[in-house]
Amino acid sequence: MNNDYRYIRYMDIRWLRLHALFAPFGVCAATALLLVRSGQWAGWESLQAASSMVDLGAAVYGMVAVLAERSIYMIFWALEQRRKWSKEREKELQDKLNQGIAQGQTQTLTELLSAGIIEANQDLEQWAREKGIDLDNLPPR
Repeated sequence: MNNDYRYIRYMDIRWLRLHALFAPFGVCAATALLLVRSGQWAGWESLQAASSMVDLGAAVYGMVAVLAERSIYMIFWALEQRRKWSKEREKELQDKLNQGIAQGQTQTLTELLSAGIIEANQDLEQWAREKGIDLDNLPPR
């Protein structure tokens, strides 16, 4: 069993516990809001009307809880995707930078060799190999 599955399983159990803990309060609040909005709220005297709206309050609370839970998951998923895209973009830019540096080094080396400022020797060939520059494919001097 991999760690991602364990984490997801842990989060599912955690959400179930939170829903079980907050459901009575959420249903009560949703039912009270429904009573207030319908104009049936009259304090403790409205318990009869509240008892008839508990089913609707539970449904409203359930919808709100699911929307909140899924919204949180979507937010964290979007943040994770943004992080992945950012890393990919950073890698692409780094690759382009490295490619530009290699081209600049090749061009400079070519110019120095063709102008006779430097001579090809073993140290230069070793350095060029380390940098990925093929001295055999340089333009003629």
